[in-house]
Amino acid sequence: MKVGKGGNGQQIILSGEMYKSITEILSELLMKTKARLIIFADMDGHAITQKGTITGLNINTLAALAAGHYAATAEMANILGESDRFRYIFHEGHDMNMYCCNVGDHFLLTVVFDISTALGMVRIFTNRTIQSLETLLSQQQEMDDKAREFLDIEFSTLLNQELDKTFNNS
Repeated sequence: MKVGKGGNGQQIILSGEMYKSITEILSELLMKTKARLIIFADMDGHAITQKGTITGLNINTLAALAAGHYAATAEMANILGESDRFRYIFHEGHDMNMYCCNVGDHFLLTVVFDISTALGMVRIFTNRTIQSLETLLSQQQEMDDKAREFLDIEFSTLLNQELDKTFNNS
């Protein structure tokens, strides 16, 4: 089970099965794009999982900086009158490039790749990955909502029974 925070500070808990599914999707993206590193993090910059490595790189620092930059560009979009934040951010470097995008409202995907890799290919496969991740996370959210609703009903029923016992016996 992996725990993170959503963009609203609310704790997000991913089951082991969900974590495994996300990791498998990222592995496929890594293979298809030949990226050096892929980080899946929450919007607060807490790395949840990663695929690939870059020697000497602190994953948590990069995830936090990417989230901060993403938040800053969201404010820029707001200032420019955009109805929503910019969805994709691309940084071109001398040796490596970085492509960041949101996955739903709570997660951020960062792909670091060599300059020899075509940006168009990274964009196409990353967009497909985002769709897969959003579908997976949406299904998980539906299951969580149903479980929460069931627990709320069950708790309410048990509480009412206990209150009836308490006040009927007095």
